[in-house]
Parts: sequence; C-alpha cells; structure tokens
Amino acid sequence: MSDERVRLLEEKVEHLEFKLDLMFHDSNINRILYEYNITKFQYTEIMNLMDQIRDKLNQNEKVSNVEYESKIYEITGNEGDYHFAEYIAKAFWEDDRWYEVFPALYGEFTKYKHIISEKDGN
Repeated sequence: MSDERVRLLEEKVEHLEFKLDLMFHDSNINRILYEYNITKFQYTEIMNLMDQIRDKLNQNEKVSNVEYESKIYEITGNEGDYHFAEYIAKAFWEDDRWYEVFPALYGEFTKYKHIISEKDGN
C-alpha cells in the first residue's frame, strides 16, 4: 500500500473517530459540527477564532460579524453560507461556551434580540 493511501486512510479513520465522539457527547455545537462535516482540525481553528474574538471583547475592541463570518469561511470552506457561521456562534452560546461572543456578533439582529434577552433573564 502506498504512503499516500495509508495517509488518506489514517485521515479518514481520525475523522470518523472525531464524528463518533461528537455523537457520543451530544451538545448544540457538536450537532452543528457533525451536520456540516467539520474536521477536528477545523474545530480547533474555530475554537481559536472564538478565543480571539473573546480577547478582543475583553479589550473593549469592536468585533464584526462580517469579519467573523469571513474567517469561518476561511477555516471551513463553507463560503457564502452565513447561516453556518451564525449557527456556530449561537450553538457555543447555547452551550454556555464563549457566551459573550454571540451577543456581540449578532445581538443587534432583530431575530436574536428576544432569545438573548430571555437567556440573560431580562
């Protein structure tokens, strides 16, 4: 078996193991990652992006949903599917992870004001 074929099989097994792990640890974010066939490497990059956005917020810097969506597209290749980027941020927020990011990116959107207010107890 060629080295390239072995490498491809190893990648496939790693991805399947990651997807199984997503299934066994059910959460909002894991459902999105599974549905959109996100790899473990992409997931790590998404988490790094979420950390970067939180750091900006902690330094009172402005964040942009357009910039965030562009970076999500760069990571995942899901270009043009802005709903996907929203789903990612919202799923983390629903799972109480990077809680401040979703409202900062999408809190001004009419469709999200009610659920954000409700979750914040307002």
